[in-house]
Amino acid sequence: MLVCMRGIFDSRVSSTLNYGKYVRLPVLVVICLTVIAGCARFRSSTLRPEKIFSLPLSEDKARFPRQGGIYHEIPGRVGVLKEWVAFSEPSEKTIKLFRSGKLVFTVRGQDAKNKNEARSLEAVRVPGRIVMGSNDDFFVENYIPPEGESKDPSARGGYKILQFDFKGKLLRSIGRKGLSELVFENILWFDVDSKGYLWVLYRYLDELHLDRYEGSRLAYEFRQTDCEAMTLDKRQLEMLKDRNSIVHCEYIYPFYSGERVMLSSRIDRIDPDSEKKQLTLAYRIVKVKSLNDAPPETVFARLSNAEDHPYLPQGSDSVGIWQNLESGRVRIARYSLSGDLRNSIVIEQSGRPSEWRQIWQTLSGEVYGIRIFADQFEIHHFK
Repeated sequence: MLVCMRGIFDSRVSSTLNYGKYVRLPVLVVICLTVIAGCARFRSSTLRPEKIFSLPLSEDKARFPRQGGIYHEIPGRVGVLKEWVAFSEPSEKTIKLFRSGKLVFTVRGQDAKNKNEARSLEAVRVPGRIVMGSNDDFFVENYIPPEGESKDPSARGGYKILQFDFKGKLLRSIGRKGLSELVFENILWFDVDSKGYLWVLYRYLDELHLDRYEGSRLAYEFRQTDCEAMTLDKRQLEMLKDRNSIVHCEYIYPFYSGERVMLSSRIDRIDPDSEKKQLTLAYRIVKVKSLNDAPPETVFARLSNAEDHPYLPQGSDSVGIWQNLESGRVRIARYSLSGDLRNSIVIEQSGRPSEWRQIWQTLSGEVYGIRIFADQFEIHHFK
């Protein structure tokens, strides 16, 4: 608070002195109260890693291929829920669930290298990222390799999402649009909301999509064209064409409540003198849209710093801006829906940055990381 007050005092105290000694004190009191109120609305905090799970990197524990002393095919995300941890071993075609550090079950694909003491499922092909559900279940990204030159959509290769319960039972296989014969071509992100519904952000035919699935049923769908139409009106789009600028939807993320989404469109300027028509960021527009027919609300009309990347919604009434800092640190700046900075969270890594393979935030707001350290596979919770 003293740092916050100092900058304002330096610019205001000198002019305050000109009013005379009788009004000097009241004015300073008003300034102090104003500054204190402003600083009280803004909080800054640092999250540091706390190890919550560890396994040796060995044949009978956690298995990932190693080449040149470096482990590969580390999953981009593992599922964590209290004492439960689920992770995949892509090269082994294996999914493992632990509770309080003890193995509960292992599921392997039918063509896995080692099937000893494990259930075998044809649906499991190449498992990847995992997110926890809210009903004693979890979701696994499952890559299906292409089968020859077949034109059948189900044989072209792509992704499906498998849902398991904590007993190892496969509940369902979720394909694009809720159809079992369709695959996702490129899954960018997926997570569950407070009701346990699955949200999937992906690209299809180079267009951004965000779907919400209730069971296997597609309940809501937002497309790139919807996002662009909601962030800019027709008049604005025509003006951008006249200014050698283009717009495209960059992000669509749901709030944890599942009742609204955050939309971010990027406006780029086209360099007319460049042979390759080089694009330069002009600004971003960030809006929030509820699932009902209410019009979208503007959070940022012109977010022009190229280092500010719109990130997941934060809680029920904030959006996040991701900023990369030095020494491997990152910051998530949390803004209210009116665009006011509320909180700045710095994620601080211990040890060498190269030991950290992935750091992510869940839709519920928790921050986790995967660390490979001294032949150990570790999961950390940033608190």
